Amino acid sequence: MIDFWTRVARPEDMDAIGALSDEAFGLAFNSQDESRLIRQLHADGDSLVSLVAENDKGIIGHIEFFRILIDGQPIGAGLGPMSAKPGLQKSGIGSYLVRTGLEELDMLGETIVFVLGHQNYYPRFGFEPGTAAPFTSPWSGPHFMAIRLAPGGPASGTLTYPRAFSG
Repeated sequence: MIDFWTRVARPEDMDAIGALSDEAFGLAFNSQDESRLIRQLHADGDSLVSLVAENDKGIIGHIEFFRILIDGQPIGAGLGPMSAKPGLQKSGIGSYLVRTGLEELDMLGETIVFVLGHQNYYPRFGFEPGTAAPFTSPWSGPHFMAIRLAPGGPASGTLTYPRAFSG
């Protein structure tokens, strides 16, 4: 396990977060799309919780949670993108960021969080495809999952993602 600490991302972190995202996603995705997405979520005010993990060498991890509308109401959250510095992946940074972010959202009163992600990774935190299935979204299938943070909240509905996802 490596030593690191977490904190809320600040506006002056955006260049470092973008560079980390580009490095972490590399050729697997168009990494600049992930960087653009993060910047746009912040610029549009759609970011709910944005956390960084850092050590004495700088930012080594980042996670973004954003607002999702359910039937036009601001009552859902989404997770992503999340990244950890290559070479430090699978060291617990991502898991810690997910857990910490979900705790923050719970404290903010959020009841449901959606993610489009790896079907073998996110279920360890409680995300399940079945929880997301009753919702109409641009995605479906085993990679689209949700977790309920608290009782209540909508059981179904149409999800509207922030403008950043359409660019």
